Amino acid sequence: MSNKVKILFVDREQGEYLLIAEILSHIRQVNYELVWCNQLDAALPKILSQEFDVVLLDYYWGAESARDLLNAARLQACQTPIVVMTDEMETEVDREAIRAGAADYLIKGQIDHLLLERALRYAIERKQTEQHLTRLAHYDSLTDIPNRILFRDRLEHAVHLAERDHTSFTLMFIDLNGFKQVNDNFGHDAGDAIIRICAERLNSCLRRSDSVARMGGDEFTLLLQNIANSTDVAHIAQKVIDSIQQPADINGHEVVVGCSIGIAIYPEAGRDADALLKHADMAMYKAKQVSGSNYRFFTEMMNQDVRRQLRQEADLRAALRYQQFVLHYSPRIDMATGKVVAIEAQLRWDKPGVGLLNPSEFIATAEETGVITAIGYWVLRQACHDIKLLQGFWDEQLMMSIHLSMRQFKDENLVHEVARIFADNDIQPGDIEFEITETVFADNIDLVSLCMRPLSFFGINFLLDNFGAGNSSLLHLQRLPISTVKIDLGFLQELNRSHTDKRLVSAMISLAHNLGKLVVAEGVETKEQKDWLKEMGCNLMQGRYIAESKSYAEMLAWLQETSVPHQSKLN
Repeated sequence: MSNKVKILFVDREQGEYLLIAEILSHIRQVNYELVWCNQLDAALPKILSQEFDVVLLDYYWGAESARDLLNAARLQACQTPIVVMTDEMETEVDREAIRAGAADYLIKGQIDHLLLERALRYAIERKQTEQHLTRLAHYDSLTDIPNRILFRDRLEHAVHLAERDHTSFTLMFIDLNGFKQVNDNFGHDAGDAIIRICAERLNSCLRRSDSVARMGGDEFTLLLQNIANSTDVAHIAQKVIDSIQQPADINGHEVVVGCSIGIAIYPEAGRDADALLKHADMAMYKAKQVSGSNYRFFTEMMNQDVRRQLRQEADLRAALRYQQFVLHYSPRIDMATGKVVAIEAQLRWDKPGVGLLNPSEFIATAEETGVITAIGYWVLRQACHDIKLLQGFWDEQLMMSIHLSMRQFKDENLVHEVARIFADNDIQPGDIEFEITETVFADNIDLVSLCMRPLSFFGINFLLDNFGAGNSSLLHLQRLPISTVKIDLGFLQELNRSHTDKRLVSAMISLAHNLGKLVVAEGVETKEQKDWLKEMGCNLMQGRYIAESKSYAEMLAWLQETSVPHQSKLN
């Protein structure tokens, strides 16, 4: 036992604390530091902190006992030994406390310095022995990472938490490629060295919440928590492959091994530990049937979907690099004056060999993979550049409306990048409006509102798109800097067929006006729709009745044409 021992004394009586401190003062060979905690409900964090070498715990606290505290410490794998104290000997309490995880049991009136020193020393030494034996039983002796037994326990715990919290996690089963050749050519010591190196490399690929284990031989498993989607899992699998494949120096020889990875995602690939291990193993053998290092998901459908997403992600990054994205613009008019007051920037992908793609064909992948952040900044730069040029040909105030995605709100550089792009393009207050969809707004209200306030300082207007399709709070609509709402296109498409939808759209317009918001109707296709919306008090509109979405050059020509007075469709 160390010459310095820190003790946490958990008892509500200060007199007991002073008595124990006096008893400890008679022990000369060890320096004891006694820390008093007089609240039972405050003791657990201190016990689990690993700040103390041992705990002295009063078992009775009036009508309460410390049994629940002992059980909680045991369930959370407490590393600190706990010695329980009572006023008199109680056989049932003795058994109960030991079952709950106590290391020893003392009677307060019988404690002297010899008995206390022995109890503390034995408790600490016994705990150290238990921890050593536990490590031998649960950790691989070659790599010092968890073995099959401990991994199985962690996997079952992950299943329990995922089932309780309705979350997901990923199991990877990894088998080294070429390991037998290393053993045959360089000997078993070289094989052991490769196993240790691979264990270190796998550890370096993981976050603190993840875990790695050696299942035996050249097989490993990874347990990955809180992975957002299948594409992220695929990226981690490729990261593992790239790491394992790095050359290793073994006794002056450059040795290279690869790996095959099987991936099982809870709950799609199984709802218990046995099913997940079996299916990850099956997927690993599928990966092994292909030459070289590969990974495979348990379900082929998922496998194909992830590979399609990865291909499209690579294509999207190439599209940015080779400037394949273009902006088209949809004009918006003021229904009272018939004048064009804004244009909405709409992203298109001019994909080689395919043609012009609408966002519906690629934006979901861009969102899921995170490429949307870089694309969004390109859109902002291009739209700011174009609006300054268009304003030079247009006598009236003209605003540019630009969509912002949820991924962009999560980018910590958003406000800084917006400020820089505005400065580069001499953007003035009122030049730019940001559109956010109601579903994004409602589901991420705290994050969105946090970003909206500093952006509004630049004079940016905010428009809530798809109004009526989500579940946004009217209180937030009133308090946040949202100047305009856009009625969901689905409601307008039914105007000529459904009286119910007419009443609903009319009510939405009234509600928005009562909240002090302007109302935009998009997707207006007929004169009847336009006349009815104007009658209902809709402020602004856009759609094919006004003009189709146009390229920059087409929009410039169209604006110059509409500057001629008395354009019938605008009035």
